[in-house]
Amino acid sequence: MDEKQLPVKEMTEKQFLQINKRSFFTALFILVAILFASYFLTLLIPQGEYVTVGGIREYQLIEPRQNYSFGKFLLSPFLIFGSKHGITIIVISLFLLILGGSFNVIDKTGGIKSILSWLVTKFKDKRLTLVYAVILFFMLFGSLFGIFEESITLLPIIIMLALSMGWDTFTGLAMCLLATGFGFSSAITNPFSVGLGSQAMGISLVSGMWYRILIFIIMYGLLCLFVTRHIKQIEKDPTKSPTYESDLIKKENLKLDLAEKDENQGLTLKVYATLFITLLVAIILSSILGSFIDALSGLSIPIIALIFLFGTIISLLVLKVPFKEGAKYFFKGVLGILPSILLIILAGSIRLVLENGKVMDTIIHELSTALSGGSPILGILFVYFITLVIQFFIGSASAKIILIIPIISAIATNVGITQNIALLSFIFGDGFTDLIYITNPILLISLGVAGFSYGKWLKKTWLLQVIVLVITTLLLILGHYIGY
Repeated sequence: MDEKQLPVKEMTEKQFLQINKRSFFTALFILVAILFASYFLTLLIPQGEYVTVGGIREYQLIEPRQNYSFGKFLLSPFLIFGSKHGITIIVISLFLLILGGSFNVIDKTGGIKSILSWLVTKFKDKRLTLVYAVILFFMLFGSLFGIFEESITLLPIIIMLALSMGWDTFTGLAMCLLATGFGFSSAITNPFSVGLGSQAMGISLVSGMWYRILIFIIMYGLLCLFVTRHIKQIEKDPTKSPTYESDLIKKENLKLDLAEKDENQGLTLKVYATLFITLLVAIILSSILGSFIDALSGLSIPIIALIFLFGTIISLLVLKVPFKEGAKYFFKGVLGILPSILLIILAGSIRLVLENGKVMDTIIHELSTALSGGSPILGILFVYFITLVIQFFIGSASAKIILIIPIISAIATNVGITQNIALLSFIFGDGFTDLIYITNPILLISLGVAGFSYGKWLKKTWLLQVIVLVITTLLLILGHYIGY
């Protein structure tokens, strides 16, 4: 039975975070297809790798070819746990399971209802002001602190907030997911892309910051216009919403929940407001400290997960919820989010196949040498292009910095563009595509949690992505001509 056909009672009994079946199988099919395509590339592309010789990183062809068997390819979803990416996969998976369990507890104990009731009452006459403030909040988080996957923590509440204001699921996704992605890509001091990137290129973090601030303002304005246009469109004709029918049921249930009087709602609001404020402080502190202390740079997700878990347990104790009841809510939430783990494993396996097949470095080498020594404008566009291509297979900014920043820096020198422009090209290519590439696990998880199919997401955001591509290209060219 399709989600839109579920009766109200059944919808009410579903846990708060639950991967939509249709979204899951669509993403699963696409990822499996890309995984097989990656294997065929290992048969067609020459094998090679980058090695360091005398302190210089250079590409070497591997001859004779090393055998990469079909059996090893089939085992890649299991082998990834023993690879250098295994810890990351496990940490993200545990984070999501804790998130799913905790949010179901928060929902079932009245936390979501109490927070939404307060926000709806507070901003009932300033709805668009609330939208712009939320977008700015998430964009600043991404731009200043490099936060992206951590935003999933707040995505369900923002979606429910959008629904309670009379809008739709996509509005909530735009206010949270799009905003965080836009902020990450319009980086001002993002410790991952700007911080590590500037360090690798030998330039100061504050070098060219004025131009990055200008870019942030432009992108903030663009996203606000995009979201406002969507809101006006569905206010005029609600059936224009891609999730109109399923949102009707969600809104009805939400309306009933918000109308219910709860004598403990004041205490519930205080308890969960304290939990989320603590989480926000933890996100900010872990991001700031991680940019200065290398040992803490990869610990933000585990720290947030532990705070979420212990915060949820403490909240249950304060609200005097029986242990058995709280545990039941938690494990039901875990089961609801469990299918997303398979998507993460498959997305990581694509990269592993290309690496183990010894063709990833060949792809990078061929792309990087194609325009070496060309004109500055072509060089700028090429650096942007190479990052866009590599981003499809490697989502991590820090991993790409190690892999391709030395190459990008050399290309910039060869074609006569500044290191600042080369870094900006990398930042643009690294971030915006997180919001459209299906190999990005955070996008898949967010869409799954929202019950929003990847096809609908493409249909709603492809034009925005084209506009972003045009604007960022023009900003790169302008930056070159003004000597940025």
